[in-house]
Amino acid sequence: MSVFCDNVMVNVLVCIKQVVDVNQLRVSNGALQEAMQRAPRKISEFDLNALEEAVRLKEKHGGKVTILSVGSDVKTMLVREALAMGADEAYVVSDPAMEGSDGLAIAMVLAEAARKIKGWDIILCGEASSDDAGYQIGPRLAKELGIPFLAYVTRLELKSGKVLVERTLEDFVETYEVSLPVLFTVGLEINTPRIPSLLMIKASSKKPITSWSLKDLGITVKPALRTVEMKVVKSERKNVVIEGNPEEVAEKLLTSLLKEGVIRG
Repeated sequence: MSVFCDNVMVNVLVCIKQVVDVNQLRVSNGALQEAMQRAPRKISEFDLNALEEAVRLKEKHGGKVTILSVGSDVKTMLVREALAMGADEAYVVSDPAMEGSDGLAIAMVLAEAARKIKGWDIILCGEASSDDAGYQIGPRLAKELGIPFLAYVTRLELKSGKVLVERTLEDFVETYEVSLPVLFTVGLEINTPRIPSLLMIKASSKKPITSWSLKDLGITVKPALRTVEMKVVKSERKNVVIEGNPEEVAEKLLTSLLKEGVIRG
């Protein structure tokens, strides 16, 4: 763990998931599962926010940013893309045995890898992945590691060896002071991820990537959940046109929404 003084310095571990790029998903004959296997991968959007925040902390306070990515087939090219944003090093656990792993299994692998990496003060995760959107990895990983956890963080500030945290909920903002080590999950609200420059992309090619298998970690995974089927749900718009002056349109719209059960009277 880093040494703290007035000029706080922290090491941040960022968990990165590689997900299906849904914008390039092409489904034919309802074969969604096959289409997802063929589709290109990318880094989950929320994880880019987590990485951006980690790099900003390093730029302001010093320390190191480490990437950790696990999965059945982790693509090195995407890890390099994450390194280009300003991370210093990456650890990858890529093992075919993780195919179909659920949130609990993934969290157990992340926890074992985090223990092996050591030296981190803060773990940052996206609040959910842009494919499964399970919202499970952050809290499950914190539980596995036995460290404090806060979700939906929208602002981080380091002060005298602690972290001042804000998270914005529906109608109010909560502020916490948290000791280290700690795990936070963040969403799109916290920042706008940078686009790496050509120089940063070139520099990423020289940054170290350490690859492990489950055997290297000394663990096996046994998912508690199994995906039985995935299918596309088709929806059709009703194409209802409401006509009249503004007052009439508002009245008709309100009546329609009440009738459809969208709102309650």
